[in-house]
Amino acid sequence: MAAKVTIKDWSPDKITAEIEKKAMDRLEKAAHVVANSARSLAPVGVMRPQYKTGKAWTERVPGTLRNSIRVTRLAGDPKNDVRVYAGGRQSDKLTAYYARFVEYGTRYRSKRPFLRPALDQNKGAIMQIMENG
Repeated sequence: MAAKVTIKDWSPDKITAEIEKKAMDRLEKAAHVVANSARSLAPVGVMRPQYKTGKAWTERVPGTLRNSIRVTRLAGDPKNDVRVYAGGRQSDKLTAYYARFVEYGTRYRSKRPFLRPALDQNKGAIMQIMENG
């Protein structure tokens, strides 16, 4: 005995798009958790005066690295990426270009990671967000 089932207004594309949007919203929420943690872990420099002149020896402002940490959701990307950035360009102004030097170190300075530890510290929270919203 066979039964025929008909579903009205079936649109799998719409359902897939809704599921994808909810997943991306959860991923963006998780990225904000990582970004907030990275902001608290990012080193903040101090403004040191030059010897004798008393003027600042650098144009860098303390907290620039911390303030440059942001979450970006890439629209139109086939991979549907949500990324946490530190440094780089913001509104056509180069800010905290040295973020990678702080995170990975150089041959002159030891590394002071803040992005990777932020991700590692929040893995449980990220899993909770992705599973439960």
